[in-house]
Amino acid sequence: MCGITGFTWDDKELVRKMTDAIRYRGPDDHGYYTDQDISLGHRRLSIIDLSRAGRQPMTDKEGEIIIVFNGEIYNFIELRMELETKYDFASKTDTEVLIYGYKEWGIEDLLKRLNGMFAFAIWDSRTRELVLARDRLGIKPLYYSEDRKGRGIVFGSEIKSILELPKDNIKRELDLAAVNSYLTYRFIPSERTVLKGIDKLLPGHYLVWKDGSHKIRKYWDLNFSIDSSQDKPEQYYVKTFRSLLNDCVEKRLMSDVPLGAFLSGGLDSSLIVAVNAKLRADHDPVKTFTVGFGHETDEFRHAKKVAEHIGTDHHELMLDYKGMTKALPDIVRFMDEPNSDITMVPLYFLSGFSRKKVTVVNTGEGADELFSGYPHFRVGSDRFRFVPDTIKQNVYSLYYSPFKSWHRKALFRNTQADDDSLSEYLEKEEPPALLNRILLFDIKNELPNWQLTRVDRMTMAHAQEARVPFLDHRMAEFSATVPAALKLKSLDGKYIIKKAVGDMLPRDIIARKKQGFTTPRTEWIQKDLKDLAFDLLSKSSVQKRGIFDYAAVQKLKENARKRGDRPFRPHSYRLMILAFFEMWCRMYLDGGDMKRKSDVFTLI
Repeated sequence: MCGITGFTWDDKELVRKMTDAIRYRGPDDHGYYTDQDISLGHRRLSIIDLSRAGRQPMTDKEGEIIIVFNGEIYNFIELRMELETKYDFASKTDTEVLIYGYKEWGIEDLLKRLNGMFAFAIWDSRTRELVLARDRLGIKPLYYSEDRKGRGIVFGSEIKSILELPKDNIKRELDLAAVNSYLTYRFIPSERTVLKGIDKLLPGHYLVWKDGSHKIRKYWDLNFSIDSSQDKPEQYYVKTFRSLLNDCVEKRLMSDVPLGAFLSGGLDSSLIVAVNAKLRADHDPVKTFTVGFGHETDEFRHAKKVAEHIGTDHHELMLDYKGMTKALPDIVRFMDEPNSDITMVPLYFLSGFSRKKVTVVNTGEGADELFSGYPHFRVGSDRFRFVPDTIKQNVYSLYYSPFKSWHRKALFRNTQADDDSLSEYLEKEEPPALLNRILLFDIKNELPNWQLTRVDRMTMAHAQEARVPFLDHRMAEFSATVPAALKLKSLDGKYIIKKAVGDMLPRDIIARKKQGFTTPRTEWIQKDLKDLAFDLLSKSSVQKRGIFDYAAVQKLKENARKRGDRPFRPHSYRLMILAFFEMWCRMYLDGGDMKRKSDVFTLI
């Protein structure tokens, strides 16, 4: 796990600055490569082959192919065995497999052979081409932009690296349509980012730059080949899931550094830990880590029950609201884009806490999106099959979006950005069953732009690698073949998973209602966060920013103070989304740092 940067011209000083901006992603080593038409930078977090042979940028024996790589290739040993008949390897890394795999098969065939999470850049000195690639499900990030001086393309693992370019090269201008999407979806879907001119390389895509222009191609997509009909018995899906999960977890246990797992006490993380322990029964107990707040929503007792059942080496971290609030500037800075996922806060602390003992953690992300785990997916249940999809889509949109269309119309002073519609997006998806259209939306949009962004940034802030076994692309492809009725049977989400693991976990853990990795945000905002949010969204601040109408913001502040959060009325959450956005603007647009001063955050 690392950080990568680069661009298509020669500038040693700039590539060093870009790479230093994300040095926390790889504190173990760093390296640079520059030539007439290319500059590449790398920060290394050593996981596989800790020797100097694993340093990047890495080249082939002839010096023709140069690579910088972030991630893990879980099937690299099998690929290496195939390539060793023709190529001499100088290291034991998966990075070198990418080099010779590219030489042997070309970029598209190489990508289709890979099992892993990755973002990498290859400079082919033979053809003077730069190739950027991202894994199928968007576990690892990759951003790019075109240089305004016409020198080509610039890229990085995070936006903050690209912003190291001089301001006449990269504009720091908000994309209001993207801001509107942020309020609609809680994240920014598609290839856009919050800044004009900086884009994300989409999951399952690669980019080729040559002779001053670039083309983007898709090499993978998720195909829901079965929708509402079931042509195989239920037991087939149960057995296939169980066998596949074992292999997905086993592949993510390879490591030359200490490895553990996050454990919430919910079904997904508990299952990953259980399989981990079974596969490594002859090793020391799995190290597991849980976070809480001293609140009734804490999952300590559930996680402890699972830890005792499995026999893990379990560790608990208790947070307080004041400590969480003080860390917000760092957290927002590490997140890189505005983000409304409040669970980034406890995850930041949990990663820092666990990093003292393990460098790699397995997590449970992805099971809900693949197999219908969240309560709001119930709108796609067979129980409501006689309700027209158009009505169900509107209900889902009302539940899903924190800011409804009427909120955004009142909020935006510039009304050009008020037409983003989730229900219209769902109509564009291809699977006939509404549930599968919802799941596909989440897999393509919420996962890479919200859930996985949070996991990547908060763990990498502490130089920790997070792996997500459920998001092996083979598991995603299998989930697309499971009939919708077996993902959400009646109102019971993740039905197939629960049927498959009945003998691995305590029954009450399997039967627990979905809670999610949450914080008691209403209580938090009423106690320690309120003054911060109100200060960030003061009249002078809102008017100076010039995006939102202060009367609408003031109404939101009053609702948050008096009513907190209610179903379909998440007043506190809306306030926090705007406050975090303003905090991000002060850092990334105004060019300053957020520092604690007299119990409020000010730009100094």
